[in-house]
Amino acid sequence: MRSPVGEGRERLLQALFDEFGEGGPGPNLSMRQVAERLGVHHTLLTYHFGSRPGLLAAVLSEARRRDNRVIAAAGHEPGFATLCRAIWTFYANAAHEDRIRAFFRLAGLAVYEPEAFQEFVAGLDDLTRLLEAAAVRDGLEAAEAKRRSVIATACLRGLLLQRLLTPAAEVDAAAEHFITSLAAPPG
Repeated sequence: MRSPVGEGRERLLQALFDEFGEGGPGPNLSMRQVAERLGVHHTLLTYHFGSRPGLLAAVLSEARRRDNRVIAAAGHEPGFATLCRAIWTFYANAAHEDRIRAFFRLAGLAVYEPEAFQEFVAGLDDLTRLLEAAAVRDGLEAAEAKRRSVIATACLRGLLLQRLLTPAAEVDAAAEHFITSLAAPPG
């Protein structure tokens, strides 16, 4: 008996993680090469993910969901600044550098082809929602919590991009300065 479509997709995602890690297949591998490494026919990948960008988006979306669970579990309902520090610490870790590079590669592609990256784009606000909930726990009103969360997410992502492009102690110091400023009362 065949497994339901979602189950097959989930098994393929896990196989992709097992074979290529959290960053997914490198940019130089074709769908056929990826399928060969997984021991499946390339049409199976096309069936479940549509295209190479769809496959990469699915891998990174799942990796982000997993990351968000790890980050959220870092402390029992952490405050806003604490959660921002946990996010920075998690993603600034050298072990996640390949995935961060893959994230920015896909984000750049999504700017030009949003329809090809709908799942990826739809999940971009997950981190913002985690931060928003933390800001509300800290006592901010909903509208202010949302604004601060959008700003924090954008700043942290921008700092991560800067860290990839020009790795220097100044970027980590800037991130710490930014996170420390978040602990200040809203003004």
